[in-house]
Amino acid sequence: MKPWLILLNNFSHDLFTGLWFGSFVTLYVLKVKAAELGAPGPWLAELNSFFFTFCWVSLLLVCLTGLFRFLFDRRGDGGISKDNWQVKKQMLIVKHAVLGTAFIGGSIMSYVWTH
Repeated sequence: MKPWLILLNNFSHDLFTGLWFGSFVTLYVLKVKAAELGAPGPWLAELNSFFFTFCWVSLLLVCLTGLFRFLFDRRGDGGISKDNWQVKKQMLIVKHAVLGTAFIGGSIMSYVWTH
């Protein structure tokens, strides 16, 4: 894969991760504010539906760009020496375990909040 495509994919992966998290937080805020205001009307259902769809599309795109990253950018060392590569590998495992848990939990909660 060409370096500029790898860079674009990596940027997209991080962008969609942020969009997923932002839509999840937005759903939470809508839930809390709706409870405070006493379920303010039909527009809330439309917003919930939009952000729920946005959340799942973002999650799908995170997975797709992550798959491309996994398949085509296996080296991805970012200039890290061979001595430090093991540390980066361990940190990537921890990062993906934490984010994987957040994706599962957050996606389940977004479903619960909107259905």
